[in-house]
Amino acid sequence: MMDFFPELADRVTDPRKEQITIRQMLQMRAGYPWEESTAELFEMLYHGFQPSLLAEVPLASDPGTRFEYSNLTSHLLGVIVSRAAGIDLRSFAEENLFKPLGVEAGDWIQDWEGNYNGHADLHFRARNMARFGLLYLNEGEYWGEQIVPAGWVAESLERYSEDVNATGGFPANWGLDISDIGYGYQWWSARSGERYFDFAWGHGGQLIVLLDDLDMVIVVTSDPLFGQHGDEAWKHESANINLVADFIKALPGE
Repeated sequence: MMDFFPELADRVTDPRKEQITIRQMLQMRAGYPWEESTAELFEMLYHGFQPSLLAEVPLASDPGTRFEYSNLTSHLLGVIVSRAAGIDLRSFAEENLFKPLGVEAGDWIQDWEGNYNGHADLHFRARNMARFGLLYLNEGEYWGEQIVPAGWVAESLERYSEDVNATGGFPANWGLDISDIGYGYQWWSARSGERYFDFAWGHGGQLIVLLDDLDMVIVVTSDPLFGQHGDEAWKHESANINLVADFIKALPGE
């Protein structure tokens, strides 16, 4: 991680942060905490991120040792992609992902330093979300063109953390109709009934669900509840997840 933030090297006082790898960040195992776990972190989430927070936010665990969902980690990954590519994240995505898929993105919010948010706030129509899901369902290929390497898709959908609903209180006790929740590279996985599925999960209950055995993509869009967190927001989000979970459970078996 720190190779991409040399300007912050003298501000990092925790030597463990020097050891954080990009792979650990992709797996949500970098050690940064879930922002809604404390009032101070929640305030940071509500008012927005900036790269310097990688030095300021204390680690909740040693890198690589446990799953802990972190919006900051996803945002830093977006900054890393931008710096590695030498262009802003939106321009990179439009050239290498959006245009090949034939989709047009809507608004995409930026942080205080002008970096496009890597963790949220990218607006898409449902049909365009479905195209992204279809891309991953088909191992990175879309209409005969290999847009994302098949190996990357496979690695992304691996389960590097198991039973994450029992880890760090997230997302335990939400009354979800899913179980065996796992995590890959920024992708979730879970079981409803006897069927496993992978899914991308956005605040408010935006969902892209992959059912590989049925060659099916399910998309849910909803009020993103921008700037809203807490019990009422999670109640709304849980209802969306349970709607999909109950539909999957009702599907005929193999």
